[in-house]
Amino acid sequence: MKISESYEFSTPPIASTISFRSLSIDDLSALLPSFYLGLDFDARQARFGGAVSDDSIIRHCREFDSNQAVVLGCIGPKGLITAIELLPLSSTWEDAELALAENARIDRIMILGHLLQLAAFTAGKRGCNTFIVPLRPCESDLRRLLRSMGRVRIQGESARVDLSEYASLHGLSIARP
Repeated sequence: MKISESYEFSTPPIASTISFRSLSIDDLSALLPSFYLGLDFDARQARFGGAVSDDSIIRHCREFDSNQAVVLGCIGPKGLITAIELLPLSSTWEDAELALAENARIDRIMILGHLLQLAAFTAGKRGCNTFIVPLRPCESDLRRLLRSMGRVRIQGESARVDLSEYASLHGLSIARP
């Protein structure tokens, strides 16, 4: 596993205009609703598992519990480009659902790869060992990226990604003096 910076994968103008980070409470209210509302039908269906109305999206964003879940994003000059929600499946964060929404037109693989790595380290800090990722049959690029992170088991329409390497790296980093 290679840890990388965004500028290693893209041309200098792109790298200087996007950032990858955990979204603050202010970001959640300012960026997330407009991003989700701007998704086309297919992207909404991929993120939410079916067709959702604008009202449902607004309610989802308003009721988002930032004390429980985490949203990571790739942010460009015009707002969110890609967002990942990490939703713990228990209070211990042992397993977490990874919900992905994207609107990337260029550098899609670089953006997804960087956000997935950030998500793995963020979840690993919380003790998460496994991501559960909903998949669509046509997402071969996403499957390849997930397989580069660790052992992946496809079960029906989702993948279980073993994050033990990321969790152990976090454990090693806090054990150092």
